[in-house]
Amino acid sequence: MRLTDIIKNHNNLLHFTAIIYNLIHWNNYWLFHSKCKFSLTGAFLNKNKFRVNGKHNHLVVGSKARLNKCHITIIGDNNRLFIGGGHTIVNNTHFWLQGNNCEIIIGEDFTMESGHIASTEGKSIIIGKDCMFSNDIEIRNGDSHAILNTMQERINTASSVVIGNHVWLGAHVRIMKGGKIPDNCVIGNSSLVSNEHDKSHAIYAGIPARLIKENIIWDRAI
Repeated sequence: MRLTDIIKNHNNLLHFTAIIYNLIHWNNYWLFHSKCKFSLTGAFLNKNKFRVNGKHNHLVVGSKARLNKCHITIIGDNNRLFIGGGHTIVNNTHFWLQGNNCEIIIGEDFTMESGHIASTEGKSIIIGKDCMFSNDIEIRNGDSHAILNTMQERINTASSVVIGNHVWLGAHVRIMKGGKIPDNCVIGNSSLVSNEHDKSHAIYAGIPARLIKENIIWDRAI
């Protein structure tokens, strides 16, 4: 049995190894313990940069998950970032939470090559289990700045995003506020999802994304 397999199969050894790994591979989350609760037991962090301005925030990274060269920015109070464990590997991704009571929740066995995930105005971004996101992905549930009508009324409020289990996003995909993707779907390269889709086991593509094919399955191992 390989050493890595031995470590993975023994929780105490895994947790100790993760602590040593995180100390060696420079991360600066320790600077923000007064502003955010960090739950990182068994997670492996490599050169991630954190910035937190607020209070009562919570960041959770599940056991065995690996975050490499990511940026985590939290501005406000009572925000929550949860990244599931297992076979999760996230590279070169910026997680941004701005406002109060915002959340980004990601299931286990998640992979992402690069991109930007931003939650604002107290809304959520929920991503299911076993999702595979390619590079240059952008997901946001708000516009970050206000647009007003001539009566000075806000017309572009944020709206939560929901992505189901086992969803594959091709390169350069954009998921905008109010976007909904069912389980077991594929979103084609450079597509824009800006509304709710209801058919699972389907391929969506285009700007805006539309239904291309139904009754499909996909497998990351093939």
